[in-house]
Amino acid sequence: MAPGRKGDKGRSRSRSTGARGSTGGPTHTVVPTVKKARKEILSKELGYNDESNPFGDRTLTDKFVWKKRNEYLQAAGLYKGSTKNQEVERIQSKVREIHQVKKRRDEREVERQLLEAQRLEQDRERHEELFDDWVATEQKFHLDNAKARSLLRIEQGRERPIDMVVKSLAIAEGQDFEDMSILDSPPYDLFKNVDINEAEEMLNDIEINLKADKNHKAFWKAMQFACNEEIESKQRAQSGGKAFGSGVADGVVSEIHDLLSAKSRDELEEMLIEIKGSLQGGGAGLDTQFFDAVAAKIPLYMARAEIADWHGKAKLLAEAAIRKQERERVGGYGSEASLSEEEEAGQEEGAAAEEEEDFSPVLEPVDDDQNFSPVLEPLSKYVGEDLLDPDDDARLMKQVRQTLLDAFGAGSSSSKGAGGDLDRSKEDEWVAKQRAAGMDSDEFAFNAAGKGAADDFHGELSLPKQSYEWEDKYKPRKPRFFNRVKTGYAWNKYNQTHFDHDNPPPKRVQGYKFNIFYPDLIDKTKAPTYYVEKDPASSETVILRFHAGPPYEDIAFKIVNCEWNLSQNFGFRVVFDRGVLQLYFNFKRHRYRR
Repeated sequence: MAPGRKGDKGRSRSRSTGARGSTGGPTHTVVPTVKKARKEILSKELGYNDESNPFGDRTLTDKFVWKKRNEYLQAAGLYKGSTKNQEVERIQSKVREIHQVKKRRDEREVERQLLEAQRLEQDRERHEELFDDWVATEQKFHLDNAKARSLLRIEQGRERPIDMVVKSLAIAEGQDFEDMSILDSPPYDLFKNVDINEAEEMLNDIEINLKADKNHKAFWKAMQFACNEEIESKQRAQSGGKAFGSGVADGVVSEIHDLLSAKSRDELEEMLIEIKGSLQGGGAGLDTQFFDAVAAKIPLYMARAEIADWHGKAKLLAEAAIRKQERERVGGYGSEASLSEEEEAGQEEGAAAEEEEDFSPVLEPVDDDQNFSPVLEPLSKYVGEDLLDPDDDARLMKQVRQTLLDAFGAGSSSSKGAGGDLDRSKEDEWVAKQRAAGMDSDEFAFNAAGKGAADDFHGELSLPKQSYEWEDKYKPRKPRFFNRVKTGYAWNKYNQTHFDHDNPPPKRVQGYKFNIFYPDLIDKTKAPTYYVEKDPASSETVILRFHAGPPYEDIAFKIVNCEWNLSQNFGFRVVFDRGVLQLYFNFKRHRYRR
């Protein structure tokens, strides 16, 4: 019985163990129930299971058991098992923590998106500000270039009609020039004396200035309107049409022209509103065709009034500046008396009128009884041989003067140099020959003295006075020269993106051609030399100095600081032949290569 009871007892213990496992005890039978609960919670709350989860974990729903830790705790008597409810509560706590982490992650993502949107908005605003500044800078750059091209053409004597208009606008804005002369009549009269092709070319120049000059947009729009009207008028005249249309008789055209020309812009606007009101209201006996033709012409006269206003401002300032230059030229003495009544009236109307000062000396009173005539002495006091007839004296003086002129070669003022008695006719002939040879389309004369300061200075440089060892034998003099500067467009990636051939980028200097004339060089075996010196005022330019022997002084030019291309295949030339030093060079063109 005992052994059998022992076996029965063993069997009953194993069954009881299974029973306890079903009630959630701390043995292995708890795991299937808790594992099922874990699977349900993970699948319901997170949508994860062993087969489908973002981690690729096949044992995701299995509980992790730290066996070594449990063994140590059990050996120390500190191990405490957990119930089913505790396990389920722990799982639910972990799930809630996962949800909170996801929520915080979503909140951080929303905050990141908001911050990114704010950053993009700030960047856009900053870029818009920078773009506006860049647009303003670019517009100013194009305007300055347009003005510089116009003034350069005026200075070189190849000005276009629009160049004088640009100069008038600059004078109206207060800018001073050496030559303050402007057009005598308002600029819209330029369109009357040209043909249609020339008027269209002027229209192109006006459109360029309209795009570049934002400060005088109304003026250039008025010029554009006046030019278009004149072109249409010439086309109608060629086809046999009338200037004012079919509704206006030829006999009253001049009267309408005088009436509209005499009114200001504001008066023309009021007249246009009144005519349109009358046409809309209608009325018995109203010649609608006549008033339609007149109303169509009023905008033209409004544009002419705008142009005339600017021309009037420029004319007043130009006349005042010319009078000031005349006073400075004569030193201020007696200049006020030389002004005509019309000039004085214009000076009173101008805003730049100056206070008149009296520089005349105070006259002493003269006694009418005194006689200031020279005393006439009798002829008997003089010997007859010492007396000269006035006609004979004038003839002798003329002969002596002509003899001196022939002896010293002063018959032509153009053949005199700085010394006054040097024959430089050969040099003048050479310079005239160089000018007659002409220049290429992309070349310009480079002979004027430099103007401006720092980076803007470009041209001949005035050197300080030098002393030479040979001054006691030869009188120093400057050599004659005729130089050219080569310009062109740089079609780099930026210019290809932002410009085209209809709207080209600004031209840049691409090279120079120097021709220096040394016909009277004493030692012709030593060729003149040139030196490139650093410009202390700017790193953008350098000083090119030419040096020769007696009797010639050094001359220098300030040129653009770029690397020279010393290959003869690209135009480099330095030759001294027959008294002429030729230095031709182009700048290197650096191209981007991957």
